[in-house]
Amino acid sequence: MTAAAAGSVARTAGAGWADDPARPVDPTTFPVAPRDRDDAHPGRRRGDEVGDGPFGRAVAGFAWGAGLSALLAAANLPLVALALLLRPDPSLAWLVALAAVPAGPALSAGLYAVREHYVDPRVPLARAFGRGYRLGWREALAVSAPVCVLAGLVALVGAGARSSGVPALVAGLAPGAGVLLLLVALHALALRTFFRLPPTAAWQAGAYYLVARWRASLGTLALLAGAVAVAAAASDLLLVLLGGVWVWLWYRTTAGMLRDAVARFLRPTTTT
Repeated sequence: MTAAAAGSVARTAGAGWADDPARPVDPTTFPVAPRDRDDAHPGRRRGDEVGDGPFGRAVAGFAWGAGLSALLAAANLPLVALALLLRPDPSLAWLVALAAVPAGPALSAGLYAVREHYVDPRVPLARAFGRGYRLGWREALAVSAPVCVLAGLVALVGAGARSSGVPALVAGLAPGAGVLLLLVALHALALRTFFRLPPTAAWQAGAYYLVARWRASLGTLALLAGAVAVAAAASDLLLVLLGGVWVWLWYRTTAGMLRDAVARFLRPTTTT
């Protein structure tokens, strides 16, 4: 997809989620450094409640990340329960795929909460997460549900390739196609979290940014590989505990893509 085609699709998608969609678009609505919004204390930074040094900021950041991990686990409880209770078995791929359907809304709400924290660190984490979930669960579900169905099929094809007579070429290409699908889905999920995009437009924009923002794609791929490595080398529990860190890194990886989308063709969510 060319930039012009993606722009045409996105511009016809409608207004953003902003309370005032007509106000000028500001690409800095996706910052990667906290903004100081405390007019009474203009020098105050995150962590000042426990000290303004590196230790205080580290403690505040750890507490915030732990809280986000807990919210993500609670919002995605079926998948977390399966990951912790069931043994790895290819025959259970369909059950895991079904349990992973709520992961889309949970990840979307987590991404929204991270952005809100950067825009205004004073916004309570639970409020930001809840608002993100309430605003975007339908849009996120429209992305995650078909991906989970296809991922289950890919897993079943890969697991039963030899016994069912699936050609070796198909069995070999299936995992790679699944990874590309997941990358496009994560791009589409990030875009739908902050922009009023129909599913088709979100998927097309996600496919466009897969190549146009290849650094974001490589960064997201590295995050997926890291998640698989943590689950395989350590435990699924550790992966759950690191969920908040993963979403934070995902936001940092895709922030440039989101800013480019604002500048190129979209209208953003700027409410906090």
